[in-house]
Amino acid sequence: MADTNPTGATDRATRRAEVRQLADAGESNREIARRLGIGKDTVRRDRAATEAPPAPDPAPAAPDPAPPAPTSGATRAPFLVRDLAPELIQDLNMLADPRTGQLPAPLARMLRAAADQARAAWRTARERQALAARPDADRSARA
Repeated sequence: MADTNPTGATDRATRRAEVRQLADAGESNREIARRLGIGKDTVRRDRAATEAPPAPDPAPAAPDPAPPAPTSGATRAPFLVRDLAPELIQDLNMLADPRTGQLPAPLARMLRAAADQARAAWRTARERQALAARPDADRSARA
């Protein structure tokens, strides 16, 4: 009876098992191809065919907390100074891009400018209160 495999070629399942074993041992695709006498593309295809699909995450990851506002310089997470009306929150959510969650750039710039003005007014009021509560250095030096 004639030999059915005169060139010594292996069947696909055996070859893929050998490729997987060599890949798991840390061999590169080029080294595996040279050792088995096959092309690098064949090694790549065999590795792709034998890799297990990634296991699904058991639970979706929680979104990362928002970073501090870049203008605040604070290391703590931002917080709301005032409670927002639910209708305002709904309106902002409706205006946000559903793919990115970002507000349109002109609206975001307008909100940022208004918030910066409010922050400046708030800081000025706090500074005035601090100055009013502090005894004047010139008056105490004269007395």
